[in-house]
Amino acid sequence: MPNDETELLTHNSYWIREIPVKQRFEKLSTVHQTDVAILGAGITGLSVGIELLERGYKVTALEALVIGGGTTAGSSGHIDAHPEGGPSKFIKALGEDKAREATKYRLDAIDLIEQRADNRCDFKRIKAYQYSENPRDESALMEELAAAKKIGLRADWAKSVPLPYSTVGYAIENMGRFQSMAYLERLLELFLEKGGKVFEHSVASGPVEEHPTELKVGDGKIEFEQVVCAVHCNYTNAMRIYFQTPAYQSYVLTARVKNPCSDALFWDNSDPYFYTRRAVSSDVKLIVVGGCDHRTGVGDACEAKESLRKFVYERHDVEEIVCCWSAELYEPTDGLPIIGKVPGKENVWIATGLSGVGLTWGTAAARIIAEQIEGKPTALQNELSPSRFGMGGALTMAGEQLTSAANLRERVLPAKKIDVDSLKPGEGQVGTVDGKFTAVCRDQDGELHLHNPRCVHMGGVVHWNAAEQTWDCPVHGGRYAACGARIYSPPEGNLVRPDEKSQE
Repeated sequence: MPNDETELLTHNSYWIREIPVKQRFEKLSTVHQTDVAILGAGITGLSVGIELLERGYKVTALEALVIGGGTTAGSSGHIDAHPEGGPSKFIKALGEDKAREATKYRLDAIDLIEQRADNRCDFKRIKAYQYSENPRDESALMEELAAAKKIGLRADWAKSVPLPYSTVGYAIENMGRFQSMAYLERLLELFLEKGGKVFEHSVASGPVEEHPTELKVGDGKIEFEQVVCAVHCNYTNAMRIYFQTPAYQSYVLTARVKNPCSDALFWDNSDPYFYTRRAVSSDVKLIVVGGCDHRTGVGDACEAKESLRKFVYERHDVEEIVCCWSAELYEPTDGLPIIGKVPGKENVWIATGLSGVGLTWGTAAARIIAEQIEGKPTALQNELSPSRFGMGGALTMAGEQLTSAANLRERVLPAKKIDVDSLKPGEGQVGTVDGKFTAVCRDQDGELHLHNPRCVHMGGVVHWNAAEQTWDCPVHGGRYAACGARIYSPPEGNLVRPDEKSQE
């Protein structure tokens, strides 16, 4: 297994090139007591911690790898309050009043981010534009504009969207951008200043009991009164949450271009959509572009990256592609994040299903969870509750489960025989090697790795991701390095050898 934690990152984002990740906190190896244990030290986990520390709780955050190795530092740095599926769909799902409440959560989150950010974060309030390259979409976008105003966004029709390839669209005031890794560093400072404790390289076991009071952490243990799962995915045994939050990969790149865009957020109305913005204040030629989402472990990651590059080259005069990466997100089937107490638990809280807008929803979730731990009611408590199981996303949920079902059938279907000697560096396959069901790859240095292909979480069959050089599980989004090391939840351990039984 690699010794350098940077070898286990699921992304190589521009933000961590600017602020490299490194281990700064010890691994938990003894018995540690706290009031609230937070699993995950990204934007959601540290924000929850700050809220609870300010309320007088003793708080400890456990990070499985290193701070900055997860989703926050792999984000695009867009900060907006526009519904992912569009305002009209949002109103249809929630009703106008509740859709307005949900939007207010995200608008308040932007205000809070602005308050907490310092100069290093490069936070800036800018306009956002929903646009189309097709003038025939004007009527549909006009309808979305009307809905956007109903849910509380300060939006107006744009006489001219300041993007050369756009034709029609509307503008939203007071959205924002920042350097996500720098903001994560700022949250860490605030968390520590207020008395929080952090452990890195400390993978806790998932809470499964009705009222857990301790969790195993490697050779150590953490004891607590409340536990918050803020690892972005479901990290409990509540199956309904898995059903409601399928995992997706989303791709991002930074490019230096001769024809830079205006300093604003832009996203088109394609499905899935593409988004563009200026990356930083100090370099007007540097832009961030993202899109090409697909289910984790399903679809062609190399093709997705190439589609993103094609989008950029067709619309910009590109000097260079600086870097390209992907980040995992969990897409709620009914369009709303899952925030609150886990069903069947008395003291377990979760924030997941934050879609591609976890920067704002993660910030909002922190305040919601902190207030609920205090016993206070919160707006949209039932609508955001992990216990909900409404019919709004039932068809979507059923469709998403077909992917999981198809994957699990791979465990029993005949597998092709793999010619190990024919594998080139960077290639991987799943099949039989010496009669054993095997995930085999040759990493980019030419070293051969063989593993049992069953994910140690719930037994899904991993697929090779040639673009990211990872093994990805389509069932619940678990990801592993080429060497088999766990790099992303919900698995708690590494892939095992072909002759070992996976501890599902």
